[in-house]
Amino acid sequence: MKYEDALSYIHNATRQGGHQGFGRVRRALELLGEPQKKLRFVHVAGTNGKGSTCTMTARVLQQAGYRTGLFISPYVIDFRERIQLNGEMIPRQELADAVEALIPVFDRVKREISECTEFELDVVLALYWFAKVGCDIVVLECGIGGREDKTNIIDPPEVAAVCTIAFDHMGSLGNTLASIAGHKGGIIKPGSSVVLYWDQPEEARAVLLDCCEKAGVTPNIPDPALLTVGETTIEGTDFTYKGRPYHVPLVGRHQVNNAMTVIAICEELSKRGFCVPYEAVRDGMNLTRFVGRCEVLRHDPLCIIDGAHNPDGAASLCRVIDEVLTGRRITAVMGMLEDKDYPDVIAMVARKVSRFIAVTPDSYRSLDAEKAAAVAAPHCADVTVIADPTDAIRHAIDTAAPDEVIIACGSLYLIGQIKETVLGDTKR
Repeated sequence: MKYEDALSYIHNATRQGGHQGFGRVRRALELLGEPQKKLRFVHVAGTNGKGSTCTMTARVLQQAGYRTGLFISPYVIDFRERIQLNGEMIPRQELADAVEALIPVFDRVKREISECTEFELDVVLALYWFAKVGCDIVVLECGIGGREDKTNIIDPPEVAAVCTIAFDHMGSLGNTLASIAGHKGGIIKPGSSVVLYWDQPEEARAVLLDCCEKAGVTPNIPDPALLTVGETTIEGTDFTYKGRPYHVPLVGRHQVNNAMTVIAICEELSKRGFCVPYEAVRDGMNLTRFVGRCEVLRHDPLCIIDGAHNPDGAASLCRVIDEVLTGRRITAVMGMLEDKDYPDVIAMVARKVSRFIAVTPDSYRSLDAEKAAAVAAPHCADVTVIADPTDAIRHAIDTAAPDEVIIACGSLYLIGQIKETVLGDTKR
């Protein structure tokens, strides 16, 4: 099978039926000999921050000498971003070979139960490949929620970590922070160590602590009283935690909180027999790069992409603007998906920028650029519509004033396309 055919097979899978339990995933894994039972996991849930936390954790474990798998969702440019080994994406031909080997399994599951969804295919593919290549440990990011998320098919992980809880996917998870936290806390199981992001809304914290109590575990919650934060720049933040210095190269004060979560995960892994010395944590964190989270693409003009697609993510982006871009003229190139809480997200960003260019992301769920512009108009004096993201980012760069900053944000579908455009143009 060719790589392109394998991708086509995955992307042509149904998106319906994702809330029908674990039957299909469980049966597929049974037919494969339970590959997930050969693996050890760090399982990470949360509304925001889980991608950064997973990526840093995986880099630290790799630095500590472990053969480390990483499963993240969604991807930005290349599907293979979802499935990595020691910081390298699954090779194209290995992905194709794995899909070819799995097709008979998925066909049988379809006959016996029903068709697997695309995300179910992704999870089974990742677990199969991680077992095949002999990972020492896998850092596994939940897709949506936790309790019913297909990644939760695994047995109790070494560590279950829950990052910040905020409003997102309310149609699936409920419209209160307590309900959302209940879903995310579903990855907390007896026998696991647990790490909780320290700065949770009280409503969410209470639910997560209750999940821990029911599972019979005491969570590791980082202590902000032991934190000293140094300078925050576009290159990241220096900080000291528990008397030890670190640098997190991901932009924004909120990434320090994510880094504290990573340190707590490593503390718990060390208690369970893993050797994760301070030097591995320090160096692994410093070497972390994460696609699409306040990622700098170019410096003249300064062009940043950020996947702020819900209110909490937008708030983090706004804090970055306040922390490291004070006094700079800022242009936002922004597009959203219609099933997100786009009025609040667009308004938050529009208030912080001098110029707002509305675009339409390349997705069947996209919000029309005209609608996005209408939401932004009351909050920004200069709003224009350039529906095509490629045209929009090129226009923003070509018309940028000296010292202007361009921030492309919103849907991850959008920032992936913009990253390809900007980097492609830079290489010409």
